[in-house]
Amino acid sequence: MYGDRGLAVLTHEDQWARCAHRNTVLLPAGGVGLDWDEPPPPSRWDGERCLPVPPGQPSACPAGITHDRWCRTWRTRPQEGAVELIRGHAGPSGNVRPGGLRHPTGIAVDDRDRLYIVESAGRALLVVDLWSGRVLRRVPIPGQPIDVVAVGDAVLVLTRSPHAIVRVEGRTGPCAGPDLHHPCAHAAMVPARITTLVDRTVVLWRDDVTGVITDLQGGELLEAEGATDLEGTSDGMLVIARHPGQAFLRLWERGGVLVEDEPLRAPDYDGAAVTIDPSDRVVYTTAFGRRGTEGAHARHVRRGTVTTYRLDSGNYRTRWGRVFVEACLPTGTTLALRCVTSDDDDVEDPVEDIRPRRGDRPLREPEQTPPLAPSRTMGDASWLPVVTRRRNAVLDTVDPGGVSGADWTTYESGVEAPPGRYLWLEIELTGTERTSPRLRALRVERPGHSLLSALPRTWSSVDEEADFVHGFLTPAEGLVHDLDTAAAGRAVLVDPGTTPDAMLPWVASLTGLVLDRRWPEDARRRLVAEVFQLYARRGTQAALERTLTLYLGRKARIVERWRLRGLGGAVIGLGPDGLQAPTAGGNSRAAGMLGHFTVGGETPTTSSYRRFAHRFTVLVPGCLTVEQRTVTRQLLRHHQPAHTMAEICELGDGLPVGRLRVGLTAYVGPRTGRPSAVLGQARLGVGGIVGVPACGARLGDPDGSRVGRVRVG
Repeated sequence: MYGDRGLAVLTHEDQWARCAHRNTVLLPAGGVGLDWDEPPPPSRWDGERCLPVPPGQPSACPAGITHDRWCRTWRTRPQEGAVELIRGHAGPSGNVRPGGLRHPTGIAVDDRDRLYIVESAGRALLVVDLWSGRVLRRVPIPGQPIDVVAVGDAVLVLTRSPHAIVRVEGRTGPCAGPDLHHPCAHAAMVPARITTLVDRTVVLWRDDVTGVITDLQGGELLEAEGATDLEGTSDGMLVIARHPGQAFLRLWERGGVLVEDEPLRAPDYDGAAVTIDPSDRVVYTTAFGRRGTEGAHARHVRRGTVTTYRLDSGNYRTRWGRVFVEACLPTGTTLALRCVTSDDDDVEDPVEDIRPRRGDRPLREPEQTPPLAPSRTMGDASWLPVVTRRRNAVLDTVDPGGVSGADWTTYESGVEAPPGRYLWLEIELTGTERTSPRLRALRVERPGHSLLSALPRTWSSVDEEADFVHGFLTPAEGLVHDLDTAAAGRAVLVDPGTTPDAMLPWVASLTGLVLDRRWPEDARRRLVAEVFQLYARRGTQAALERTLTLYLGRKARIVERWRLRGLGGAVIGLGPDGLQAPTAGGNSRAAGMLGHFTVGGETPTTSSYRRFAHRFTVLVPGCLTVEQRTVTRQLLRHHQPAHTMAEICELGDGLPVGRLRVGLTAYVGPRTGRPSAVLGQARLGVGGIVGVPACGARLGDPDGSRVGRVRVG
């Protein structure tokens, strides 16, 4: 209906960070949600008042927990001096349960299925092959080993006295690992745990009260009170376990910075160890074995707002169009939108107080409404229709924002504000203590529709009336515009030049054409685009030349054999070694009688088709590969006329004639405007022409013939 409209887009986290936030936070997965804090600790009644229940104390003997490729869970029992299988079936070697260990703490599995067990009291590292179930070696470690983490085919061992990192790879090592620097501001802390996060190694330093997470250079990343263990993943998630009864902290690395996410509930945690299983679920140790976390453990604020920075349309007195909001609205949450416009270049950014013109207009999905069908939302009748245009599929993976299986939907509404170059939007998020709406992207049309110009001038002479008519027509015009856009998108799909490569065979099937995957993609697209013109002239020289040129990407020429005979190059009669030609008169036994002889026919050694079929040659510049030669022969066999024979001539650097090579500038056959020469009297390539220079025959010439065996030409 109209050309593509410009869009003001807010999608990147840097754009959301520039907005003004009130009780809202940036989500690790991008977008905005309601702020949260941890719920208060549980309390008990002592007869007079409620007292908070203090968190439990961590285990006196930190343990280790890990997984292998068979999804089995292994954990250490420091006090019992053993390693046990607490989840999963036996692997190829059965259960591997080494006993008699001296205070085992950390445990890890490398990429070669080798199990590493830290013996803290024994100052050693035990290496076990999970395939065979036997102990490969016992590696003495300098210092007191505390924890271990797998890094590819090797492991890094964290030690105390001295504070260092040791590298061990199967039967190789120990050797010095990367340098470990003590955090400057926490001199009393000692290293407690080690893990990997994306492509770097982080260490947990701890004292009796709090813990600090640092990198190997001693740079402080986070301070976590009561931290007992930590675990990182290659996609940037870091989980920090705290004292029993406290929620696990969850953070995501984004651009070298840790962004906090909602904490996780961890009931029955014994304070020993935490890990992440192959299904990306956070698993921790309990007194009975292992258990997984139970979702987010946060208390959200019930209302928050996000005010965008100034959106510029580029033109004054602009009537803004529709607003598209991509959001996730769980049950019990809503999202409202307010708009302010201005033509004043001096307005500060952001606007401190945004007030709606006609009340707040919540954006929510209309129930039982088919897509692309306008419907009015529940509530105040003054609210404009809100239409759901597109609905994305349910996410199957665990979303970093903290919700698994979130339903992201694109909601639509109009800008209810007077014309203006600059636009500010305030989005109000309302939720519950347990759930929060999430906003991921926002798009605004600039300018809106121009239906007012097609209506009588009296309908838009007053600004208030023009605003009402513009807003009233926005949903219907948006529906028509979306239909036009969808039609244009379908037209792109059936256009051979713009359709995706995967859709090209389907487009070709509409014309009854089956594409050869050996053709280059550009050649296939041009073939589908010209298929009607080519098949209308199929069997002609021009169509065959064009088909070959499309495939080869080079100009192919066809030379028919009869064109090389000159003018009157036919022979009456047969050669001296062939059948005797009939003559008019003479002995009928020697020559046969007219009306009783056969022209053509077959002999035991040849056939009339091969002797007299129409022949032509395809001249191809350059040389062909084996595949190109095969495809070219197939094209000739499928597209050449019936009762014809063809051959391929690869010119290469020139055209071979016998043992000589004629340059590409030479002519084959007679051509007007060129001097004639007879082979033997002129050199090829110097103005000579291969062929008979003139028509007719000379009587008396030794090369001539008697009457009855005359050669014409």
